[in-house]
Amino acid sequence: MLFDDSLDGIEQPDNEIHQSLGMVNLAPHDWFAAFDPDQARDPDRGFHHP
Repeated sequence: MLFDDSLDGIEQPDNEIHQSLGMVNLAPHDWFAAFDPDQARDPDRGFHHP
């Protein structure tokens, strides 16, 4: 989508398509921000060990 001229600006957080797809900002200063803390992994879930 980033190379489709009709979608120019999709990478901007205030873009309607960006918001509807739930995209995240991939700017370096945002790399370590949680995507959605409300849907974080349940700490009591345990780990899968093959």
